[in-house]
Amino acid sequence: MTKKIIYKELPDILPIFPLPGVIILPNGNLPLNIFEPRYISMVEDALGKNRMIGMIQPNPGSQKDNGLYPIGCASKIISFSETSDNRYLIELKGIIRFKIFKEVDTIKGYRNIIPVWESFKHDLNTNSESFNIDSLLELLKKYFNNNNINVDSDELYKVPANQIISAIPQICSFQNNEKQAILEAKTDKERAEVIKSLLKMNLLDESENTSDTIN
Repeated sequence: MTKKIIYKELPDILPIFPLPGVIILPNGNLPLNIFEPRYISMVEDALGKNRMIGMIQPNPGSQKDNGLYPIGCASKIISFSETSDNRYLIELKGIIRFKIFKEVDTIKGYRNIIPVWESFKHDLNTNSESFNIDSLLELLKKYFNNNNINVDSDELYKVPANQIISAIPQICSFQNNEKQAILEAKTDKERAEVIKSLLKMNLLDESENTSDTIN
């Protein structure tokens, strides 16, 4: 079982892994294949300290925050294995989001920031909020069907809401800024509403494209 992180234990300096199109949500899980030398160093250093890595998306169009989105999510390495060709296969668990205060010196080629945690203290509450996601699941089933994604729809209703919400950005082909909107929503309930809006737009676009093709 992963030891619960308390607010006062959060680090003052956080190594970051900028990865386009990839987010992790608080209490979500993310498997990663680490092969680039600087990120191998980052993983090894994290394993020797607090096991924490900040996942964040690059934002090339922004002049602020050194080409990064301002908000990411700190995660903890909860399992890892080293391969025969010197890669690391790791699994991260999302802990708490952060806002970049400023970037500091690189270490062994990987980037580091001073994070601000204050606005996201509620992420550390591991008690899942209860809310109905049936309407989200109905939209999700239509999305899977339209995109030929093979998922047992009936099984979805047996999975906790927060796990489904955490998995959706990894499964659905949303744009990077859309995934960022999911990450920045305050709670899982609000994230569900953002995801529903994105799925509706996606399904509408597909419907219009099909209509244009027929015409």
